[in-house]
Amino acid sequence: MQKALILGGGLAGMAAALQLRKAGLQVELWESRSRLGGRAGSFVDQATGHTVDYCQHVGMGCCTHLLDFLNETKTLSAWRRHSTLHFYGPKGDHVPLKASQFLPPPLHLQKLLLGWPGLAIKQRIEVARAVHKLIRLEPTKELDRQSALEFLIQARQSPGTMERFWSTIIVSALGESLENVALGPMRKVIVEGFLASRSAYEVLIPEQPLRQLFGEKAARELQDRGIEIHTNRSVRRLVFEGERCVGAMSSHSDGVSQGDIVVLAIPWFHLHSLTNSETPESVRRVFEAAGELKASPITGVHLWWDRSWLEQPHAAIVGRLPQWVFRSPWLEEEAESLAWEKCAGKSHHYQVVISASRDLPRDTNKLVEMVVDELHELFPASREAKLLRSRVVTDPHSVFSVTPQSVQHRPAVDALLTSNRLALAGDWTVTGWPATMEGAIRSGNFAAHACCEFLDIAPPELPADLPYSWLAQRLIRQSFSP
Repeated sequence: MQKALILGGGLAGMAAALQLRKAGLQVELWESRSRLGGRAGSFVDQATGHTVDYCQHVGMGCCTHLLDFLNETKTLSAWRRHSTLHFYGPKGDHVPLKASQFLPPPLHLQKLLLGWPGLAIKQRIEVARAVHKLIRLEPTKELDRQSALEFLIQARQSPGTMERFWSTIIVSALGESLENVALGPMRKVIVEGFLASRSAYEVLIPEQPLRQLFGEKAARELQDRGIEIHTNRSVRRLVFEGERCVGAMSSHSDGVSQGDIVVLAIPWFHLHSLTNSETPESVRRVFEAAGELKASPITGVHLWWDRSWLEQPHAAIVGRLPQWVFRSPWLEEEAESLAWEKCAGKSHHYQVVISASRDLPRDTNKLVEMVVDELHELFPASREAKLLRSRVVTDPHSVFSVTPQSVQHRPAVDALLTSNRLALAGDWTVTGWPATMEGAIRSGNFAAHACCEFLDIAPPELPADLPYSWLAQRLIRQSFSP
């Protein structure tokens, strides 16, 4: 039995391990943290005893590789699918949006345009014109080198339309401000995330902490399938015999763990730590290029209140500092901490998500004050609630920035496979997707598939993308191929 060594236990590494094990390989998986899941994880708030996610993660109906991974790891039942999206305008007007049962895609989401809050009739016409141009673009890789903002300017989108429509969608979906985004990822979100298939736009929200779903349940399923998992084991250096990568050394051992194939699934900003005098030049070039990717931060503002004030499970907010608000229903229970009981018998946790958050105040108290003031303006019921506790969590490397320049720095998963017997995985590789859970899992699946072909082993079948509707196929020239 041939052996695969997977370095990195985030979603990309977990997906690669699962696929390679299904192909019949012996698999050893390393993760530097105490649990698998990588950035899709949670922390325990010491004051409340609550386990909350670092930042809210959601999936969409178009995320077929994510859905397949959740099903394979027996965690899909813990994610609730929402077919109604709850939008709130700048003045707090609630607009629930749901697809038509009768109109075919892309017409099924006409209410998205007709009901979008905060837009005048003229602005809705602007959006329709730009969407028509966008959906007719041939989805070539050249779009990844073009500016989304320049496209919108050429499509005669007014500043108000960009702020209240395009920025609301793009910043939330891509984690980057509109002026920095490439045209290809924007088309990906609008066309494949909303217009091409009926259920693509639906949102999947976890109903349990991510550390339980990925770090415990999914990890246990991988172990049950025979995958050897080592947590608290980080990579100190890769081991090469000539050009070929034959294994790795960990930070707490001088021994070498070997593999017939090695999959490197660590974040792009850690690659530089693995280069040394013994690193082949071909590997060094790829690592240095990937290290040039820029990062975009995402901030989660965690708020505990003495009562519930949002009836809906989520709120997508247009034209305000808070971009999304999520309830955490599993935390709406009496806390066991004695210190917390002095504050309240019951607490209700909400998370406010702010993507592309590099310009936020560094003073967390000031930021919380700004967020709470806007929530009071948008949701009158929140004015009657008492804020018990707050905590701000910002990941400066939450996602890589999908700029027009990023395409030249993203390597293919098999860029080093033939010459160095080293596969790459991570949402920063070429997947056809931006930095999302779907992109990470696709990268792991693609890397495993490439490894199987390299080793002349039959690879497992990969999930298919959602099919385009007949009308969407006529409107769209061809689907994107990574």
